[in-house]
Amino acid sequence: MDPKAPGEKEEGLIEWFDSLQDLFQFFCNNTTIHGTIRLVCSSRNRMKTAFWTVLFLASLGLLYWQFGLLTGQYWSYPVSVSISVQSNPKAFPAVTICNMDPYRFDLVKEDLDQLDRMTQETLFSLYGYNSSGGLRADRRVTELEDLLEGGHREFNASFHLDLKIQLVKLKDDDSGPAPPGMKSSKVGFQLCNGTGADCFYLSYWSGVDALSKWYMYHYLNIMSRIPVILNITSNERVDSFIYSCKYNGKGCQRSEYLEFHHSVYGRCYTFNSEGKGSFWTATKPGVQYGLSLIVKAEQNYTPQLLSTASVRVMIHNPNQPFFMEQEALYANAGRETSIGIRQDQINRLGGSYGHCTTTGSDVGVALLYNTSYSRQACLNSCFQDKMVGQCGCAHYVYPLPPGAEYCDYNKHPGWGHCYYRLFQSLMDQSFSCLRKCQNPCQENWYKLTVGTAKYSSSVMEWWGLPPVAKSQGYKAINNTRKDVSKINVYYQELSYRTIDENPDISVSMMLSNMGNQWSWWFGSSVLSVVELGELLLDCIILLLTFTYRRFQTPRVDIEEPSAVRTMSGSLEDSAASSRRTSQTWDGIKHAKELSRNYELAPSPASGRRIGLDITSQREKCS
Repeated sequence: MDPKAPGEKEEGLIEWFDSLQDLFQFFCNNTTIHGTIRLVCSSRNRMKTAFWTVLFLASLGLLYWQFGLLTGQYWSYPVSVSISVQSNPKAFPAVTICNMDPYRFDLVKEDLDQLDRMTQETLFSLYGYNSSGGLRADRRVTELEDLLEGGHREFNASFHLDLKIQLVKLKDDDSGPAPPGMKSSKVGFQLCNGTGADCFYLSYWSGVDALSKWYMYHYLNIMSRIPVILNITSNERVDSFIYSCKYNGKGCQRSEYLEFHHSVYGRCYTFNSEGKGSFWTATKPGVQYGLSLIVKAEQNYTPQLLSTASVRVMIHNPNQPFFMEQEALYANAGRETSIGIRQDQINRLGGSYGHCTTTGSDVGVALLYNTSYSRQACLNSCFQDKMVGQCGCAHYVYPLPPGAEYCDYNKHPGWGHCYYRLFQSLMDQSFSCLRKCQNPCQENWYKLTVGTAKYSSSVMEWWGLPPVAKSQGYKAINNTRKDVSKINVYYQELSYRTIDENPDISVSMMLSNMGNQWSWWFGSSVLSVVELGELLLDCIILLLTFTYRRFQTPRVDIEEPSAVRTMSGSLEDSAASSRRTSQTWDGIKHAKELSRNYELAPSPASGRRIGLDITSQREKCS
């Protein structure tokens, strides 16, 4: 072991630098980051030092600017979409059809008859048209107790129509009724709040649309005393509406569909409502392998509710509610309607990548439907909740929340005004339910292609349809194809698209991009980042150490007496100050001589260490 030269420090386990300059010089000499050595080698040339300092700082700033862009892109959680095509046997969707001919129950028969007479008077006053001969007088009246589960129920019979809500011609600016003799194209009716202070006219350019909406408004108030959905009892015959039902060439069984009555849409049937049976597995595409129905579609007994002789058809997911007012289509009488289906399976990313829900339990809306979650079910449930909260009653078309009652303008005079104001906010996209109700993370979309043709041919009209109608106990009005509709629902192809959302930037991709930027600007690796972290840590420790020493160094404060200094005391102070100055200059000269001696003739011990440092530095600079 070489003997240590006098004054040389022993190397310790942990050593600290004496100043920040020494720390920075050591970092520049030993780091793997490119360009830092030029800051030390060019120390004698201030222009080069300034140039490399600016270049280093600019590169460092651009690097972290790129890091900021990459981090911002990652934290924005972009999504990429991948589409794949698969071809496997799959379940047939649920199909719901309604005849749009609701029962006329005995409890509300008189009120509906009065509404029909008021409709005739309205048509005559507006257009001079007498429609008394167009209404069917042989309308069947259904006993409500025959369809109720659990027998008789008490209903409020003290209902009367609000005769003040009349259909009138309006001015073009909707400011009020048009004066007599004034030519006007708008028709509507007035709705006011509970106090009558705030009113507006609900106007339409089409008289048919205005009549339908006006009639429906009164109809909902009348029917508010009847449960909106009633299960059909066993004594009702499905054959009175559906003449023929086949799927995949086989006849439909009674257990394969659900039958019920809707107070607005009439008698309804849902095929494959649960989607569990093997009977509804689709194995081949084409019309002959789908669902084929021949149904009765005679003229509606209530033409004010529906102006065409047709049935409503909706294709939806099994175990989900039907929404005739939003997603259904018409199958007209005397026509064969073919509905081709293509399926898309959507897989969305939740969490930070998008807004979707798995079960619907996290959307903050209590579903009123006893089915699986769908966004439309959430919107209807949220809208009904807003109706109850703001209008004091529930809309008749949607399920009834617990503890609420359906709207009736005898009990809730301003509910119509409140409803249409609330509905307008939904149409203006300012409705809060649009933000609450999220799309499901997994969803099946059915894209429909609809084609129609005359049904049936003129030959079959005379020899085919009468036997079918007679065998089902149905007496056709005129034994023509105007009373029958055929509906075909089938898969156009079994292959379906799977649309998956994937993170566009993963963690590994972001780190890879950062590594590329680091190598581009400094030509270094991950260990260089550790070196920067070490430099930062050493700087913090040195600053804390210097701060601690500064506050821990004792101070000696000498207080002189308050007496007036004498001239001799001043001279003594001046002499002491001169001696301290002389000693300081002597120390500086001695230090310079020692430094010059070390450069010219280094000692065997200490000179070897200094010479190695100078040599290594020259090698790096060269």
